[in-house]
Amino acid sequence: MSSQSQRNPSNTSGTEPSQTQSVRFQDWSVVGTRTFTPNDLNEVVGSFVMGENDDTLWTRITLLSPAEPWPWSYGILGFRTSNGYELGSVKAYPEVDSEVFRLGIGRPPYERTGQLTFEPRSFNLAWIRNGYPLTLKFECASGVTSGGSGGIDVVNSFVRATDGSGLRLVQIDFT
Repeated sequence: MSSQSQRNPSNTSGTEPSQTQSVRFQDWSVVGTRTFTPNDLNEVVGSFVMGENDDTLWTRITLLSPAEPWPWSYGILGFRTSNGYELGSVKAYPEVDSEVFRLGIGRPPYERTGQLTFEPRSFNLAWIRNGYPLTLKFECASGVTSGGSGGIDVVNSFVRATDGSGLRLVQIDFT
């Protein structure tokens, strides 16, 4: 599904949104550093508290144990609250230069306090068994990404850009 950005016509200040508002975003907080073992299946990295009304959790993962040749595959990154994985989960690939992964579904979680989890896949566990340590540093920040932020509206391809109304989809049967 494609999307396009459109300047918000209600912005009458004459300045760009970045000049009038800053994006709501917390600084990076170190949640934990973990060295995974062959017996690790779904591990809690550490706890994190999201900001009030925040709907997105960004996690920066840095690989602290590079190996040659490159043996690592992805792991499953999640944020578990008392209500489960309210922000979903993502495939996360470890990188020496770090990479940022976004957890969010477009609405704030019911619970703001949770545990960051990482599940190394069996491919990674096999390399760990063969003597390659997997040590990762996890840092998190939360913020708001749903809705129009900072005067910019994001419109998906099934919404009329001029007035925001939904478009009617038609199914055609060629049989």
